[in-house]
Parts: sequence; C-alpha cells; structure tokens
Amino acid sequence: MAQLARRFVIRAWPLLAALASFAVVPALLSLSAPGRAAVMTSLYLPDMVLQLPGPRPVELFTDAPRVEHVTIDYESRNGPRSVEADLYVPRNATANRGVVFSMGAPPLDLDDKRLVRIADAAARSGVVMLVPFSERLDARLILPEEIDALVAEFRYVQQLPGVDPARVGFFGASVGGSLALVAAADPRIAEEGDQVVSFGGYWDALDTFGAIATHHIAYGDVDEAWTPRDHSEHVMAEQLIDIVGDTDDRDLLERWFLDDEPIDTSRVASLSPVARDAYDFLTNEDPDRIDELIDRLPDDAVANLDYLSPRTSIDRVRAELFILHDRADPFIPYTETRRMKDALRGRPRAHFDELRLFQHVSPKLNQRPEIIAVDVTRVLFRLYQLMRTWYG
Repeated sequence: MAQLARRFVIRAWPLLAALASFAVVPALLSLSAPGRAAVMTSLYLPDMVLQLPGPRPVELFTDAPRVEHVTIDYESRNGPRSVEADLYVPRNATANRGVVFSMGAPPLDLDDKRLVRIADAAARSGVVMLVPFSERLDARLILPEEIDALVAEFRYVQQLPGVDPARVGFFGASVGGSLALVAAADPRIAEEGDQVVSFGGYWDALDTFGAIATHHIAYGDVDEAWTPRDHSEHVMAEQLIDIVGDTDDRDLLERWFLDDEPIDTSRVASLSPVARDAYDFLTNEDPDRIDELIDRLPDDAVANLDYLSPRTSIDRVRAELFILHDRADPFIPYTETRRMKDALRGRPRAHFDELRLFQHVSPKLNQRPEIIAVDVTRVLFRLYQLMRTWYG
C-alpha cells in the first residue's frame, strides 16, 4: 500500500502541486488589500462583464445577496414623484460601498437576466446596488427630471444601514452613463460622489443627435460615415417630437419618424414652426447644417438637452471617473468619449478606455483572439482598480 501511494505521488505531483497552488495562492493573496482585489477581480469578471455560460464561480465562494423591492419617494422639479427599484444587499458585510445603477432608454426590466446577474455579482463582492426603473426612460424620454431621481436614489443608498455614505457612486450604461455623470455633478451631491463608471455614454446630446440624423461622425481627424441603429434614431425622434405643442403635428411626426410611415411631403408645409424645425433636424443629412438647425430649436429644449449633457457640468464632478466606450458603437458615436477625454486631459482620477470587445454595452466575443486578449486585459485592470478601492 505504501509503495502504491509513493508511486501515485511521484506520477501525480504536478497535478497535486497545481491543486495546492489553486488552494493556497488565493488564500495568501487575500492577506493583503491588493491581493484581495486581484482575487476578486478574477472571480467576478465573468459575472459582471463577460457573463460567460456555465457554472458561476462566485456561487461557490459567496452567499447570495438579499434582494428587496423598494419604492423611493422624492421631490422633483415637477412636484412629488416616486420610483420603483430593486435593492441588492450583501449578506455578510458592513461599511459597504453603495452604487446606483443608471440605465439607458429604454431601461432593462428589473427581472432581466443580464441585469440581475450584474447586480447579484456586485452584491456578492460587497457592494450594495440599487437598480431603479425609470418610466420616463421606458418611454424613451430623456428629461431633466431624471437627474432629480438619480440624486434622490444616491441619497437613499447613502442612508441605508451598513453603507458607508462616503463611498457611494454611480454605474451608468448607454444614455444612463451620461445621466450618471450629470447627476454626479449636481450641486446637491457633487462633493460626495465617490466613483462614476460610464459605459457607452454621450458627451453632448445635440452633437450626438446631429451624428444620428446625418449618419456621419466628424471629430478632429475623424470624418467618416456612420450608420446608427434604428433605436438611436427613434430615441432622438422622441426627444424632438416631445417639444412640439400641436397635437396634430405631433401625431404626424410620430407616424413618420416612430412608426416609419412614408413621409407625405405635401403636408410638410402645413407644419407649425416648431414642428417644421423638428422635421428639418430629423431629415437633415448635411453635417454642415447641424449648428444652424440647433439654433432653430426652441431655447428651452436646447437648454434641457445641454443640461443633460456632461459637457456642461463635468467640471463639477469630484468623483473618480471610469469612462469606457465601444470603438464600433452603433448607438452612440465613440467620438463622444474622445471629446470627453480631451476636455478632461490632465485631470487626476479620470480613466478612459476605447474597446472592441463590446457592441455598445453588451459583450461581443466573436472577435479576433488578439482583440479579446487586449481588451479583456484592459477590462480586468479597470475592474481591479475599482475593487482595489473597495478592499482597502
């Protein structure tokens, strides 16, 4: 028996050594804050970013979070409002970091498997995550009141038991990434935000609308055709049609630009001035006319869209920034993030990455191996930076 055991050890020692390292190395790394961050990064990346199929490693080492459905009442610029949200709370942690998830237009349903998995993984890593559902964004309307809601949600998370109020921030995707940056700049909380992650957002709403309408991107030495998704065109149309007061004109524009009915050119001349300005913007194909057409829009509409653009308030944000964008994004031009990077050049604690591993904000793994290798490394490093602050 002893001889058989000795023979097994001689033949199997490489495997035994590997198994021992898998057991011992993470334990040793976990003795230090950087080591814990490294271990958690490698453990949570598949769940939080790539969402690979198969068993979830985090389920072997962590407890499922507590999930509560909550209603948050708040005061908006338009009076009392409320928002529904799901709250994901870690089971065994105190002095947690808090995050408000800011979604796009329209937002995912709260029970969407992709969203649930991200929030679940974040909570398992020790983050209290609030996932609100905006009825305005669900109607594809991006309104100033959205910022009031995000500020109220930030305050709600700050006041939760077990949350460190000095360690609360935002994670935003698509339009939600830009709204998160605007909320983080709001004077009510600008000095208190800890971190903001913005993925696939815009820098200037009206410039983005110009690119969507003309199917053209112009920035620095970039001058190229760009084909946005129908979804982006519909979101833009919703914002511009919303400023039209005449109900008949609104109905007509909705049929043409949202229901994709053929445009009856004989009826264009009968549109009210505001409706005609919206029509001209939506049908414009000339990049050189964008500024002129913006000037023709109602002042209050332009002011609202400027307010909802990080361009006008980013200098008030004190939080650490993680800004990511898909290089081939068919929803929001990647050049929007380049403009943001230019504006923040030299600013400490502002990190930017242009990736090819995603399609807008969803993983796209059918890429060349070298692209996957480089971009996974970038995402790993950014997630490590985030978790490094989470663990000390």
